[in-house]
Amino acid sequence: MQLTMKPSSVKSKTVVIIEDQTAIRELVSEMLQAKGKFRVVGTSADGSAGVEMALRLKPDILILDILLPDISGVEVLHRLRNTIPGLSVLVFSGKSEKQLARGLVKEGVRGYVNKNSPLSELRKAMDAIAEGESWFSEVYNRALVEALNSPETRVDQMGSSLTDREREIAVLLAKSHTSKEVAAKLNISTKTAENHRTNLMRKLG
Repeated sequence: MQLTMKPSSVKSKTVVIIEDQTAIRELVSEMLQAKGKFRVVGTSADGSAGVEMALRLKPDILILDILLPDISGVEVLHRLRNTIPGLSVLVFSGKSEKQLARGLVKEGVRGYVNKNSPLSELRKAMDAIAEGESWFSEVYNRALVEALNSPETRVDQMGSSLTDREREIAVLLAKSHTSKEVAAKLNISTKTAENHRTNLMRKLG
């Protein structure tokens, strides 16, 4: 476990990283610090210590791996859920099973980046989250498309479950549009687009 304290910045977002691989922790930390808009205030190699650190430091953003040596990243989410106001969670993991992806959405994570992706995607995800948006890798878009087309959740069989606006947003999200792009196309605020997206994913399970 390591604490890193730097002078505060008005515009910077504080970040805690929970990741068991030392090289990845250090690489991600250095990348974020170099951008200037992020301040890594702590890193942890295991989930339990990471939870304690997050509760103590109350960061703006938590970068979280799912496979940890003691408790899982999902358990970390359970313990931190609704305890740190305004906390945004970005999952950075090598696991990409569709069921896990859907479960993470239900837990309220703001983003998911697969470790097989280039670092440029992690940078884009962090920038989006810092601006109040979400960022999900292609696995989430595929899961959404499959949910929309499956017999159990096909949109044309859901009756009033989805609103007309949610159907519009579902189509745009399935085409890999960000929440900001959805908002611009539908002439609504980004926050409204985010709220519709959350409701949509919950209804689709």
